[in-house]
Amino acid sequence: MADENKKKSRIAALILQMIISLLYGAMLVHTTVILMSGRRQGWFIALVSYLPQLVIIIASVVLQFILRIRHRSHTQEGSLLPLLFTFIALEATYILPLYQEVTGYTILAPTAVIVIARFAMLSTAVIFLFASVQFFGANNSRNRLYLTLSLFASLFISLAAPVSTDSYGTTLFTSSYDAYLYTAIALIYAATAFTYIAAVVKDRATHTPGRAASYILLMIGNFISLGTGFISAGVSMVLYIIGVAMLSVSSRQTF
Repeated sequence: MADENKKKSRIAALILQMIISLLYGAMLVHTTVILMSGRRQGWFIALVSYLPQLVIIIASVVLQFILRIRHRSHTQEGSLLPLLFTFIALEATYILPLYQEVTGYTILAPTAVIVIARFAMLSTAVIFLFASVQFFGANNSRNRLYLTLSLFASLFISLAAPVSTDSYGTTLFTSSYDAYLYTAIALIYAATAFTYIAAVVKDRATHTPGRAASYILLMIGNFISLGTGFISAGVSMVLYIIGVAMLSVSSRQTF
């Protein structure tokens, strides 16, 4: 019964990820079509600003299908992948201001966009960290409880941090707490990378370097995608796609 409930929860998370991915993916494609057909001033810069997120969403969905179809057994950290990719897809919330400007359709209020984007970014970092802990082999029975509490903490921080819509659409963190939030996310990612490396050093037979490297590349690519500029856009897409390919190849097990 417990295994059946776990299977149902993972399927539900996968379905939720697919719905969010399709929704945001459709918005991004719609925005791209309008920008390219209208050739508005600055259309190429706007395209580059969100293109990495579109690529990441598509790559994540493709990876999920590959893992479900190709691989049969169970991995500890793999159980978190549907939830992880759900929050990665939610990070695309920050493109809503541009979508609303281009199409004229208002989806969410500015404050809601900023809060959701913050929550998605913090939660993605937290889930990457918990996945690395499970990859390491520290599979405490209370991990699910700790993860739930951490996600609630991320939500609280996202709601509690001051929100300013003066620069709505140009940045996720728009208050005086920007540096603290961004630094916290960077530190979580650094701890995650260290945990993956430590797992490989501890036991190369169980923890393959290729699988650890694939998670690190996914993490770095996703983190860089939230920046701006041509170089960061290109680097983020390349790293994330390489990470997806490596995880698919190295995965002999699935969630």
